[in-house]
Amino acid sequence: MKKIISVLILIALCILGWYLFIKKSDYIYRFETKTSQATVFYSISNWKKTNDSIHTETIDSTLYKSITQKLNYLDKNYTLFWDIKAENDSVTKVALGIKGAKNNAINRITAPFLNTEFKSMSKDIAMNFIRKLKMNLSTFRVKIIGKTDSPAKKCACVNAKTKLENKAKHMMRNYNYIADFVDENNLQPDGRPMVVINNFNKEENTIDMDFCFPVTGIDKLPKNPDIFFRELKAVPSLKAVFNGNYMYSHHAWFQIFDYAENNTIDLKNNIIEKFHNNPNFGGDALQWTTEVYIPIK
Repeated sequence: MKKIISVLILIALCILGWYLFIKKSDYIYRFETKTSQATVFYSISNWKKTNDSIHTETIDSTLYKSITQKLNYLDKNYTLFWDIKAENDSVTKVALGIKGAKNNAINRITAPFLNTEFKSMSKDIAMNFIRKLKMNLSTFRVKIIGKTDSPAKKCACVNAKTKLENKAKHMMRNYNYIADFVDENNLQPDGRPMVVINNFNKEENTIDMDFCFPVTGIDKLPKNPDIFFRELKAVPSLKAVFNGNYMYSHHAWFQIFDYAENNTIDLKNNIIEKFHNNPNFGGDALQWTTEVYIPIK
């Protein structure tokens, strides 16, 4: 009996030692949100851009799954450990571990029982991010449609290689250029403009994109140094509908990624977007519609 008690005491001491001196965070705040893993990941990465009181430096990350940051908030330093996990294709669970710059053992002992300054500040940090995340999510909507074929079109296109966040800039830059080319050469338009992502480098956050105007009745284009002919074939795809500013339509990609993973569907690395509204006319961006297709392997 004494031996069993001794073993139990030893186990308890080991657990206590781990909790006080080895566990990476002093306090953990958990929450869930109705969006994709990648949307949460990018929101954390860009948090400092949306709040003057937040100064972060990412020191380690695993794409879409975890981020470790140094944080300066209200003149105090912290280390943040973000763990991001998709519960399903529409809900993501987040665990935010927070470590203070000092008094780590005291913080860990008091956090479960007392509402200390450190615990209050930790909750304030978490709520600061959650408010910004909710604000971001209110600017767009994503609805998964499921399996269907992507549109088949013949197009006049311009290529660009750029950062993901610059996709809309290249669309706006080339919109009138391609539209004038189509008009000047008496080409017959065949629907709304499209973007074809030839490659999405998730690690580098870069894209190889073609911005395209569908045309009909031709198999080649008049010569132009930038604009080229491309024929898109209909292929089996996963489809989502995105409502919001085209700058943020990649959040529909992320939702499709989570849906595919949860339903064991292998996807290719190219993406097709079909736009139903001209952003140059302005208006409520939540009324703008984009169809998003990611081909299935």
